[in-house]
Amino acid sequence: MNKAIIALLTTLLNQRKIGGNHIPEKLIISSKTRWLNKDERRDFQREYKELINNQTILRAKKRTGKGFDWHISLNPKSVEEALRIIESEVQ
Repeated sequence: MNKAIIALLTTLLNQRKIGGNHIPEKLIISSKTRWLNKDERRDFQREYKELINNQTILRAKKRTGKGFDWHISLNPKSVEEALRIIESEVQ
């Protein structure tokens, strides 16, 4: 797994962004990927889409003051999977 994916999952867990509690996608992805080069960003995008397709990360369009934005949170059913991914990369 990409280090930025691990940082993203860790941030979502630490901030308890699980289920109905969500954060703007643009905000968190820009903060976790600003130091990546082009190839690493491509890998990040591929792994990020895989997490969304596996429904580890939930993505929803939410109403904001300026229109509609994508927001993300962890799926409550896959919190254990996210912890397993983080632990496997740390060790």
